[in-house]
Amino acid sequence: MTADELREALKAIGWKGSDLARKVGVGTSTVSRWLNGEPVPLWVDSYLAAMGEIARLHQTFILPTKPAASPAPARENAAPLRGRAAALAKQIKAEPDLFEGKK
Repeated sequence: MTADELREALKAIGWKGSDLARKVGVGTSTVSRWLNGEPVPLWVDSYLAAMGEIARLHQTFILPTKPAASPAPARENAAPLRGRAAALAKQIKAEPDLFEGKK
């Protein structure tokens, strides 16, 4: 990985050199040397590729740009609650104020 490729990889995931240094446990001067042409360790390329993929997945699944096409199915269509889930649902119905942050 060249210094220019390192800059592009950091830009692609929205990081600065100091972010990379903090996340991988090296000094900012180390990252600065990499950005100024000192050879970048081979693992940095793999690490940044993985972080780029995580950023892509986060953008796709955690921060969707469009609302879901269809709402979740109504509870009536699902299997009945059992055990602790049923007991909690019953308690929520009986005492809704306890679960809304009211005292």
